[in-house]
Amino acid sequence: MNKQQSIKEEAEETRSPGKLQVFFLLIFVPILFLTFAALIVLTILDINVFEKIEEAGIDIPFTGESEDPAEITGPENQAQQIVSLEAQLEEKDVELARFEQEIISLEDENDLLIEEQERLLAEIESMESAGESARKEFSEVVAVYDEMDGKEAAPVIMNLNDENAIRILSGLSSEKLAEIFAEMPSEEAARYTELIANRTP
Repeated sequence: MNKQQSIKEEAEETRSPGKLQVFFLLIFVPILFLTFAALIVLTILDINVFEKIEEAGIDIPFTGESEDPAEITGPENQAQQIVSLEAQLEEKDVELARFEQEIISLEDENDLLIEEQERLLAEIESMESAGESARKEFSEVVAVYDEMDGKEAAPVIMNLNDENAIRILSGLSSEKLAEIFAEMPSEEAARYTELIANRTP
């Protein structure tokens, strides 16, 4: 008996319509039917519903028509945008010209620095060449005194100024120096010896 009652209850539950079914049957289906019926009647009367809706300014989704952003902004807004873009382009051109001028200025400065460097290098080479030439000439002078007899060299050395005399005497060999000092008065030989000893190398 209990089994029969439970079977009946289950059958009644399966037969009773759900809330979703009631919604579709009582609300959605009639609205859908009325909409299609209205569209058919309006089409028969040669009235384009979509055009009327667009004229009213209502955007219909899924119709495949989209408004151009240029139409939305309007011609005045477009003109302002063009003027703004042209002003930005002019600013960029001015900035580009300024950068080009800076690059040219830096290149000129670089050229001047290169010229100055070349001038200094040439001057250094000239000084080195002059120094080498002077050293060569001095070596030749020392060689002449080295070849001279002590008796001849001593009076000539004493007639030179102290700086040149010390330079020549410092370049001579110790044997030649002793030979020249032997031909000098003792006080002169002592003075030159002291000057040579105190001479900075």
